[in-house]
Amino acid sequence: MNEDVVISVKGLKNSFGEEVVHENLDLEMRRGEVLGVVGGSGSGKSVLMRSIIGLQQ
Repeated sequence: MNEDVVISVKGLKNSFGEEVVHENLDLEMRRGEVLGVVGGSGSGKSVLMRSIIGLQQ
């Protein structure tokens, strides 16, 4: 498997007012890896994905 890093997130923090969704989150994905993101409603899955692709700031 190729070990090239294709997604790298360092120290991500998302919050809405006082509510912190992610804090100091690090993530590295390498070519060929598969990641499943699971969690309850309102746990921050969509916010994480939007942050990674640049739609959430």
